[in-house]
Amino acid sequence: MNKPLVAGGMAVVVWLIGWFAVSTPPLRSLELNLMDLLFELRGPKDISDSPVVLVAISEQSAFELDEKWPWPTHLYARLIHNLNRAGVKAIGLDVIFDKTDIYDPRNDSLFAEAMTTYGNVVLAGNVLADVQRSFDQVGMVRVESRQLVQPNRLFQESNPNPWGYVEVERDRDGFLRRYGLPKQHMDTEVLPFGVELLRVAYDIPRDQIKDDGDVFQVGEWRIPKFSPRSFKIHYAGPRSSFPEFNFSDVVDDEGFTTASEDEEFQINAFDDPDFGLLYQEVFRDKIVIVGATMPELQDFFATPYAPSGNMPGYETHANAIQTILEGTTYQRLNNNWLLVLSLISTSVLITLAMMVGALWALVAFTIFTGMVGYAAYVAFLNHLLVIEVTPFLVPGMIGFIGAVSVTYFIEQREKSRIRNMFGAYVSPELVTKMVESREEPKLGGEMSDITAFFSDIQNFSTFSEQLSPDRLVNLMNEYLTSMTDIVMEEGGTLDKYIGDAIVAFWGAPMPVEDHAYRACVASQRMMRRQKELQAKWRQEGGWPDIVYGMQTRMGMNSGRVITGNMGSARRFNYTMMGDNVNLAARCESGAKSYGIYTMVSEETRRQAERFGNDLLFRTLDKIVVKGRSQPVVVCEVMGFKADLPPTALDLVSLYERGLEAYWSQDWDTAIGYFEQAAAYEGTEYNPSIILLGRSNAMKFNPPGSGWDGVYMMTTK
Repeated sequence: MNKPLVAGGMAVVVWLIGWFAVSTPPLRSLELNLMDLLFELRGPKDISDSPVVLVAISEQSAFELDEKWPWPTHLYARLIHNLNRAGVKAIGLDVIFDKTDIYDPRNDSLFAEAMTTYGNVVLAGNVLADVQRSFDQVGMVRVESRQLVQPNRLFQESNPNPWGYVEVERDRDGFLRRYGLPKQHMDTEVLPFGVELLRVAYDIPRDQIKDDGDVFQVGEWRIPKFSPRSFKIHYAGPRSSFPEFNFSDVVDDEGFTTASEDEEFQINAFDDPDFGLLYQEVFRDKIVIVGATMPELQDFFATPYAPSGNMPGYETHANAIQTILEGTTYQRLNNNWLLVLSLISTSVLITLAMMVGALWALVAFTIFTGMVGYAAYVAFLNHLLVIEVTPFLVPGMIGFIGAVSVTYFIEQREKSRIRNMFGAYVSPELVTKMVESREEPKLGGEMSDITAFFSDIQNFSTFSEQLSPDRLVNLMNEYLTSMTDIVMEEGGTLDKYIGDAIVAFWGAPMPVEDHAYRACVASQRMMRRQKELQAKWRQEGGWPDIVYGMQTRMGMNSGRVITGNMGSARRFNYTMMGDNVNLAARCESGAKSYGIYTMVSEETRRQAERFGNDLLFRTLDKIVVKGRSQPVVVCEVMGFKADLPPTALDLVSLYERGLEAYWSQDWDTAIGYFEQAAAYEGTEYNPSIILLGRSNAMKFNPPGSGWDGVYMMTTK
């Protein structure tokens, strides 16, 4: 079979299917959501130098004003007057004044006069499209009509500026991500509200605002289009990213009284000399947009930073204006490039899947997914370029699944054969390794850096005496299951059970850099779990007291050992062997001599502390274990710092100072420290009492100047 040829043909078919899939509504919505995720990853941007300021028709303003909504238009006249006193560039009113004032027609005259006087106000309107379809003998006829919703005649005639439309360009999921371009109505071109406001603010000639191919030009600013009739809004951040003030505060000047004011208590939020907005110059040379934030007016939209639909409409205009001023809108990757790159990537993935097999194909697809995501992120963040990811990932995923299916079933059949042959007598870890390597098991080993672990239940023979065989088996099954689960969860390899003892190791068959830390953490999790089991057994009742006090000793050592398949030619196991393994076993048995339950070598402590500081260790002694000639410093894992009392750190400090004095043959100092440490540890058999006894003995029978501080262990 010519795999490259088959892969090429398959790639074309899969690519066509994939492109059809990405055009479906669910995947288009997914693409839009992924685009929103890029905004979240980018985070809010700094717009502290933005000239845009918002004035909110808010619930607070509704409370402060005597009239009900819609408010009388004389309030807008006062607003225009005060904002111009404050030195604004332009004012945009995101409210459609298509009807006369319901309170008093004279209010409209005041409003119109204010617009005429200052000449920097832009009103809102809409160009609503109505599409009707009918059928005749030729076929379907599509008729589109446009209807204007615009300010009333008085306001249009009084305002020297045209109104701008506020109708939005929503995506299929209802989110507002794009801003529209000029619309044609009969012989008149109507600009978007934000664009018209920007034109007035910067006195841009009307002929310098035009749709110029792939670019929308607004005076000196040229904005790349995202679609034929819109550009993408480069949102600054979530709601209230722009400075925002209440409508009632702007109209609250010396000649106006709000609901919270009375004759004796006057606070003029706008022109008070001490704190008024006028004197703070928050509106100086600004573009002010006035719009609704009252929930009942329902002028809210879902945006990339407001997925729950709580961004006020007037803030979307602010973001559109800021996008134009910065010239930082997003462009879409050219469709021709998208088609070509998608086809190439699909072909490569399918060919790779058929050539290297399912596992490496999955790795390649995972890497490819990460690369596409990273490329989209970098392009979005650094180059303002939107690269759609579904045209790459969907065909790639379909091709990957199709190409690896046959290989997958073949490999599964082979793995099943090997597991059936060897699973009954070879450890699961070795079976998995053997299946992945496609090698038959054989005798042999290799040097590995590991941490060896041994555990043993204290006084286990007493358990055997006090429990019937079936109860003993049930107890040990529950205990060994709990302990083994922790070994596996911490990435260890179970070697064997020897009665109640557990033998395990970390760092093989797969290398693990933090094997010592994992082993120490596992030991303390076992101690914690054993206490939970004791509480459970006590609640069950019916067990002898020795069960409720079950204690396990553990020993660990880190170093180079031989790991591999060891045994006979017919039956073997993946295990460990070497002097460092023997030292781990001696640490477990040696813990009994110090009245502790977890003893490790200094090497294990050193390696563990490289990868975590949540365990508390104490240096115990310098010993030569039975069967070895070289001394080794041993330590105790006292537990997780979070579980220990604050006095534990004092105990360790006192003990280790005493140990240093002991090694220096400063017996009186050592005795003093060990006595203080023993007071922390209590009267039970413990390291402080043991070293205190040794120090007293050494004081009266000094070992001599050649003594190196080593204690000879005479038992295993």
